[in-house]
Amino acid sequence: MIENEKNTRDKFNYLKKYYDETWDQENHTLHVGIFQNERDSLEDSYKNATDHLVNKTFEIRPIIKQSMILDIGCGTGRTLIDICLRYDCSGVGIDLSDEQINDAKEYLDKLNLDRVSSGLPVVNVNFITASGSELDKVFEKDSQFTHIISQDAILLVTNKQSLFQNIYRLLVPGGVFAVADFVSEDYPEERSKNEENLIYDLVNWNKELSFEKYEKILKTVGLSIIESERRDEDMIMTYTKLAQKIVYHGIDKDKTYAELKERYENIVSAVKAKKMGWAFFFAQKSQKKKALIAGIREKSIGRFLANYLHRQGYEIWLYGRNAKKVDRKYWHERECDISDEKSIQDLLAEIKNIDLVMMLADSGNIHFSLEELSGVNVKQCVDAKLVGSILLNKHLILKFPKQKSPFKLIWCAGKIGKKPKNLILYSMVNSGLASYIDELNKHYPQVLEAYYLPTGLISPSTRGDEFIEISNPDIVKMAQSPQIVVEAVQKIINGGCDPGMLDIPQSVL
Repeated sequence: MIENEKNTRDKFNYLKKYYDETWDQENHTLHVGIFQNERDSLEDSYKNATDHLVNKTFEIRPIIKQSMILDIGCGTGRTLIDICLRYDCSGVGIDLSDEQINDAKEYLDKLNLDRVSSGLPVVNVNFITASGSELDKVFEKDSQFTHIISQDAILLVTNKQSLFQNIYRLLVPGGVFAVADFVSEDYPEERSKNEENLIYDLVNWNKELSFEKYEKILKTVGLSIIESERRDEDMIMTYTKLAQKIVYHGIDKDKTYAELKERYENIVSAVKAKKMGWAFFFAQKSQKKKALIAGIREKSIGRFLANYLHRQGYEIWLYGRNAKKVDRKYWHERECDISDEKSIQDLLAEIKNIDLVMMLADSGNIHFSLEELSGVNVKQCVDAKLVGSILLNKHLILKFPKQKSPFKLIWCAGKIGKKPKNLILYSMVNSGLASYIDELNKHYPQVLEAYYLPTGLISPSTRGDEFIEISNPDIVKMAQSPQIVVEAVQKIINGGCDPGMLDIPQSVL
């Protein structure tokens, strides 16, 4: 443990009995309150502050049974226990103070004994004595927590760079960080030595941060600020009431009470002078974008696109009728026949959100004139391109009807227009697909954006090379690089195209 944090731990261990007596005798709360009116008691205000933190957090990412909460500087653990009770989820609380953690464990043990005797499940919370500066020593695995919260504790952490980097690391994609904390003035040199001793040194306030610096640090580590707010008046009210309350605790007999009273009064003065304050910050780790792509063969356009998007930071879900199950970091391959609804449902059951869907269906061997086509040829092509499209789209709409923004649905298919006699079925299916895409954009604009990306002969690619082989090897000279598809897809992702039929460039620049 860092030396300065040992001093913080020792101070909080020593001050615990004083805090318990003067802050909140029943729940041993130790954070600033929110006052809905002047008649609110301190106990009411503490509950208001916790409700404010939890409710705002819930709005950003709902807390459900599967949620895992980390409370940094959990104190006596009441907030974390209440959250896990309310939402039947799990949590971990850490705090520097042995005395605070012991209190949390004793309270939890008694609560769980009472619940077991009443036939109720235990509250799944674990409390650990640990430093916020060294979260990497406590939690080695990344992406462990759906929500990380903290109430008036991060001011005490010495290595804030390590803390915030670990907060980002430990959050799952889409996870929420919600914090209430003290903020300093922008110009610390303006505070007097007496103010520094009374306000900062008594509790080892380390590397104080202004409101603006707090926001900047959260953004720097990769979090998006959803909301932030100053609540200085609530801080003034909290410490005014604490200073008044502490008078009844024998300040003439014990100098610690007198020191605390003086500290509380100086905090009130400092906040009124705008030299310090209290603030909430609600931030979120970006949800990793997900792409669902057809095509598992080694030289398929689907795999080419998947590799490109994976390098851009996407989580890839690659599917095909004969796929082997693969799970690597942000890369998954699954067997799926999109002409079968159960197969589609099994695939989508594993995907929690979607940003991009690439339809690159293998239409099989359909290079025949009408006289030569078999029922199998026709069924394979229609199933892959039309039936499969409709069924997959149906279940995508059912699974993801209320995302924050529509997902992009892109078909790579042949150019619409006159075709040789041996591509008559191919021409018919593509024309039907183009009409279908127009209808999707007309009826489901809040859910998806549908694009038809007409592609010519692509090589290297699985189907393109097969066509070259059975037709005329000389036509390879007409083929375009799969990079041309990548560039068109990137333009769609960047918002450079309206949904519907697109023009694909004739060459790669």
